[in-house]
Parts: sequence; structure tokens; C-alpha cells
Amino acid sequence: MKKQIIVLALGLLAAPVATQAIEVEKEKLTVNADDNTVEEVIASYIKAIGGEAKMKAVRNMEMDMEAEIQGMKLMITGVSDQENSRLLNVTEMNGNVVSKTVVKDGAGTVTAMGQEQKLTDEQVATVVKNQVYLFRELFLDQLGITVTYEGTEELEGEQVHKLAFNTGGEGNSTEYYSVETGLKVQTKSDAAGTIKYLDYQEHDGLLMPMTMVISSNMMPMPLEAKVTSIKFNQELDDSIFN
Repeated sequence: MKKQIIVLALGLLAAPVATQAIEVEKEKLTVNADDNTVEEVIASYIKAIGGEAKMKAVRNMEMDMEAEIQGMKLMITGVSDQENSRLLNVTEMNGNVVSKTVVKDGAGTVTAMGQEQKLTDEQVATVVKNQVYLFRELFLDQLGITVTYEGTEELEGEQVHKLAFNTGGEGNSTEYYSVETGLKVQTKSDAAGTIKYLDYQEHDGLLMPMTMVISSNMMPMPLEAKVTSIKFNQELDDSIFN
């Protein structure tokens, strides 16, 4: 049971900025509410993060995180290589790898609890667009996602805008953006549960959440993961994706 929880936690943490399954269709962004409102919320978010130019300049990202669940310390490493459509996610406990996901060259595998499973073509496409695209809001047009503005509400004492992202099936999600700061503060979806983004800090001119709290009915308690390292645009050794 504990190992199952660890593997689940890895899946939920795999994409701190973009957590939804995405079907790729080249069509224009479609909105079902006030176009200006949706566009303004997204524009405010992009400006708050650091601006479109700096966001689009990111070719890849390496991120290390630490978390603890049921007394077990987890070390989580993720490499998102948008430039080459590659991904690596590794979770370790007590120095042992308990889960590893690799996507490259249009194929992918997930290894957990000593068993390896190959991803289907559809799953690979979903993983690439879900995790490799670091700032999904910049690519909504080409990803063909329908966005609906659902008004504002109070979230833990803060006014937030609600945007519904319709990607089909379990990939649908609701994104919450702070009215005051423009930053994304929460994601909710059937697939990943609730992910809160906290403690934004600047890294190379971009604001990144340094703490993520994941709640799911498949976990006995919320999982808090703290980012210990973020590096952009590294020279990546091909061997790490083996």
C-alpha cells in the first residue's frame, strides 16, 4: 500500500505548472464566455510569471523536490526537455528508485514496483503535452483547448479567477488565478485531485512555485512537496533518458 501511494504521489507531482491530459489539435483557442476576460486572466498570469519572451526562452528544466508521506522521505527528480520532446521523472526512497518514467523518441515507459510498462502512443502524446510543455498557457491555440471563464470566488481568503480548461475526459480541469497577483494558485481535476501552488520565488527572471500541496481521495493525507533546485536550459546528457 505504501509503495502504491508513492507511485501515485509521483504521478501527481509530475507537472507542477501543467497537470492536465491534452489532445493535440491545431486550431485556434476557443472560449465559451467573455473572450476578453479569459484572455485578460491568461495575459495577467503570463506577465506575473515573467513575460512571454522569458517563458518561451525556456528550452528545458531540471527540478528536484523533497516530500514526506507516512514517515517516508521521497526525493523526486524531473527533467522536462521541451526542445526535444523528452521527459524524465524519478522518485527515490532511502536511495532506492521506486518509480521512473521516461519519454523520448515518441515512446515511453513507466517502471514501478519492479515492473515496467510501455506507454501507448496516446499516453505518450498526453505525457509530452502534459509535462514537457512547461508553460501550457502559452500554447493553448496549438493545443486546441477550450477555455471558459467561470467568474471569481474566494479561495482561502483570496479572490481568484476560475478558468475551466476543456481537454476532454479526465483531462478537464479548473485553474484558479489570483485576482491580486495574477499567479496560478490552484488546479483541480478528476485525474490529479487538487494541487496548490505556494511560495513563488524568482529563478532566472521567472516566478516558480517552490511548494506544491497535493490532495487526492486516493491518498490518506495531503502531500507537500518542496522544490530544492530549479535549473533552466541545461546541456542535457542523452544517457539520463535511458
